[in-house]
Amino acid sequence: MKQLTLEDYSIIQPYLKKANYEGYNSNFVTMMMWNHEYHIQYEIHDHFLVMLHHYKNIYFWAMPFTTPEYYQEAMDFMIQYSHDHQFPFMIDCAVEDFVKEIQRNDSQKKFLFERTPYNDDYIYDKKMHQTLSGKKMQKRRNHYNAFLKEHPNYEYRDLDITNDFDTILSCLNRWEGEKEYLSESMTSEVRGIMSLLSSKHLLDFEIGGIFIDNQMEAFIIASRLNHSTIQIHVEKANKKIRGLYPAILKELLEHHFQDEKWINREEDMGLENLRRSKQSLHPVKMIHKYRIYENHTVIKKANESEKNQIKSLWKDCFKDETDESTDFYFSYMYNSHNTYVLKNNDQILSVLQIVPMTIIQKQQEQECYFILGVCTNQNFRQQGLMKQLMQYILKQYHHKKIYLQAYHPEIYRPFGFFASHYHQVIEVNKDTLNDTEKFELSDDFSLLSQYYDLFTKNFDEYRLRSENYWNLFKKRCQSFEDQVLIFKEKGYLVYHEDEISIYVHELIYLNSQAFNQMLAYFKNTSKKLIVECDINVNIDGKKDLVITMMSNQLSEDQFDLKKYINEVY
Repeated sequence: MKQLTLEDYSIIQPYLKKANYEGYNSNFVTMMMWNHEYHIQYEIHDHFLVMLHHYKNIYFWAMPFTTPEYYQEAMDFMIQYSHDHQFPFMIDCAVEDFVKEIQRNDSQKKFLFERTPYNDDYIYDKKMHQTLSGKKMQKRRNHYNAFLKEHPNYEYRDLDITNDFDTILSCLNRWEGEKEYLSESMTSEVRGIMSLLSSKHLLDFEIGGIFIDNQMEAFIIASRLNHSTIQIHVEKANKKIRGLYPAILKELLEHHFQDEKWINREEDMGLENLRRSKQSLHPVKMIHKYRIYENHTVIKKANESEKNQIKSLWKDCFKDETDESTDFYFSYMYNSHNTYVLKNNDQILSVLQIVPMTIIQKQQEQECYFILGVCTNQNFRQQGLMKQLMQYILKQYHHKKIYLQAYHPEIYRPFGFFASHYHQVIEVNKDTLNDTEKFELSDDFSLLSQYYDLFTKNFDEYRLRSENYWNLFKKRCQSFEDQVLIFKEKGYLVYHEDEISIYVHELIYLNSQAFNQMLAYFKNTSKKLIVECDINVNIDGKKDLVITMMSNQLSEDQFDLKKYINEVY
């Protein structure tokens, strides 16, 4: 491998054009600006050029610079080189078209692909930002007009490296020096800017500045990319001057890049403030980026040291979970012995938990299993990882009866699961509820298990709730911000309330009149009353039938009034 230098421009540029990738990472100017940090090396073969980056003891490849028919040849070389030099193979900042081509030919699933949205490029309409016309540009236009009013005699001019180098350096020191904290990335950017300026005589980019009263207050550096696109490498301005940022970009676009249509403003690096700023400029599209790894996935039981990584994945995947509900689960319910993980190079990508559950069927206890918490890292989805993990579990437990909660039944039918339990969800017509009958509320939580046992005697296939289940019930409700109402000699209900509705997600009643009497408690509320309950309940209102449980020991969906399971954990 040869170290990339400025003098390699004429050698490298034909390969960059041949590859014709979207994305600013494939720009030689960008490479030179950041070469001090990424220590880029390259090697040329008959059909391709490859580049290897070295950043903080991590090696990674750029996409191979070639045409699609040689992608595989180039990647074979890159993989072998990685193995020979004992570092993990990884391509970073791969664009979507390249990824799709690799996936199309990856029938043996040799690769894994990770979406890296923090690396996505923001693409804007050049004309919109040059003219500042249209409703979307109104706020930016107002800032620009305020700048013109305040500074009518400003001057924009192209900068000459020989004459303006010291001026630019002085401005950078002044603007960056005003910050209380200069980050490592900002320090590196300043170094990259000075490297570019020193290379202007050999590189193709434009640099311009705005002067107010003969003092430079803004400058901008940009170059051409493929696909009729301009890349903004640097945009620096005195933030105390309103409208200076739209002014410097507008001037650059009016003086240069007459044939280009788009502007690439690079990524947001996962920084929320930067993301909001770039979104506010109204991108017309994003260039999606990925990392590519070798697929070395393995499935095994989790160990206790992986608990925090699993907990983090759980929280990322289940957006309705709160910190409190997640903490409850992993404090009281989680068991690594019941947890299986799919990993690649020590990174957990998918998790499945399968826990014992006792079912009463035909008045007999039956030991079954309940699959819960199936989750896959959202940046690795659509690659069959959950399928791979699910197939492994079903093979391991092939003699066991397994249930799972059916939020999306269509996902699980190909695995041999069919609907075993149904609920109805009713938006109750509160006008039909009778609130004249007297009832007595209780705070005796010991009644819950008694009422549940009496209720389930009317069913055939239901869960046996253990003493430990009831010991944790109150804490579980608190973690989910659920309320429990216990009605003496009638039953109980568990509900969640927000600004719009009251959602009753467990309705346990002792007779056919009791559920109406209990729900009448909410008759006078102005909120919607929504009840999820067994399919025997007859309440006036808008009704939907939902599948709540599926089982692997059915040959078809079974709609049975005598079945009841209502479980989250």
